[in-house]
Amino acid sequence: MQSRRDVLKKLGAASTAGLAGTAALSGSAAAGMPGVDWKPADSSNYTSADRGASEINWIIIHTVQGSASGAVSWFQNPDADVSAHFTTAEDGYLYQSLSEVNIGWHAGNGSYNDTSVGIENGGYVSEPYPDAQYQKTADLVAYLCEQYNIPKERATWVPENAWDNTTGGIIGHDQVPGSTHTDPGDNWDWNHFIDLVNSY
Repeated sequence: MQSRRDVLKKLGAASTAGLAGTAALSGSAAAGMPGVDWKPADSSNYTSADRGASEINWIIIHTVQGSASGAVSWFQNPDADVSAHFTTAEDGYLYQSLSEVNIGWHAGNGSYNDTSVGIENGGYVSEPYPDAQYQKTADLVAYLCEQYNIPKERATWVPENAWDNTTGGIIGHDQVPGSTHTDPGDNWDWNHFIDLVNSY
């Protein structure tokens, strides 16, 4: 028997439509899509796709190890071979580089790329994250969770193959199986962040 969540995800997938670089689903969500500065990644840096809600189960939080604007510019370089869907600057300025329906190259694990939305945060893992950045990233994540029926919580079961956990959740890049990255690092306050996500 299908769970309520599986049914909702299938309904969401059937109603997915591209909208100015975002994926809009029918129905009303409590969290609205925050405004973005659309800076498209070069087409050589992601996989063009037509994903719906049934195929997006994860949100992966990253840290740039540099500036947000620098990351966005790098995604536009045809030689980069990397992209994330969104990038949040330290002052809360939000960029979008590709539609959620497309597959970003950010996780370092093919199954997680296939099933996730990637969000970069400008700055360094060795430094504290400003509240404006937490607020904007949380606002975005709340919206994405509602659009794609992803639990508003940090996932604790992160299997080798992302498809094995269709509930998904919110994870850091350091949680992706096979990842050699440490971001967002110890300075990322997960409790504070998840509280913010649930406040929207």
